[in-house]
Amino acid sequence: MTVSYVDPIPPIRKMLVSMINEKVYGNTFPSGAALPAVLIRTVGGTDYTRLQLLVRANDDITAMQILIKAMNLIIQNAASVALRGAWAEKETNPISATDEDTGKPEAWCYIRFEHLEA
Repeated sequence: MTVSYVDPIPPIRKMLVSMINEKVYGNTFPSGAALPAVLIRTVGGTDYTRLQLLVRANDDITAMQILIKAMNLIIQNAASVALRGAWAEKETNPISATDEDTGKPEAWCYIRFEHLEA
C-alpha cells in the first residue's frame, strides 16, 4: 500500500486557530496582515516535514511569547492533528529577529513534524 503525501499545513493551522487568539496563516503572510500574526510553512525534510513557525508582532517580547506558546501547543497536541501517526518536536530553540521587508520584530523556530503522509 502506498501512502500519498498530504500537505500538513491546513490541519496544523486548523488546530492552532482553535487554540490561540492571534491570526494564523499558512505559507505566507498576506500583505498588510494585522499584528501579531503567526505563520506556519514547510521548509524541507525527507520522510518527515520540517516546519518553520514564525511570529511577527509590534515588539520582540510579544513575538517571542506568542511563538513559544504556539510551538508548545503544536508539540503537545500533534497527535490531535488530522494526520496519521503525527508527533512533533522542536529542532531549534526560538530565535528573535527583525523582518527585513517590514522592519517588524519577529521570532521563529523549526519544528520536526512526523506523520505517515510525509
